[in-house]
Amino acid sequence: MHLAELSTGERAVVTGVAVSDAHCQLCGLGVVPGAEVEIVRHLSRKTMLIVRVDGSDVALRESTAQSVKIRRSE
Repeated sequence: MHLAELSTGERAVVTGVAVSDAHCQLCGLGVVPGAEVEIVRHLSRKTMLIVRVDGSDVALRESTAQSVKIRRSE
């Protein structure tokens, strides 16, 4: 499952990040394996996501969020 598949308010744990142009950016934002993330909201017809990582809200393109593998939190 990928981060872009979550709905607003859902939480998950990052299990992996695909190597891509955005890989370093994601790591710098704290989107690394083991990090807990939450979807704060979807913007622009779901082409942008606001994601909470370690208490900070970050905006990600939907295409970038597709490169983040997750498992839903219980």
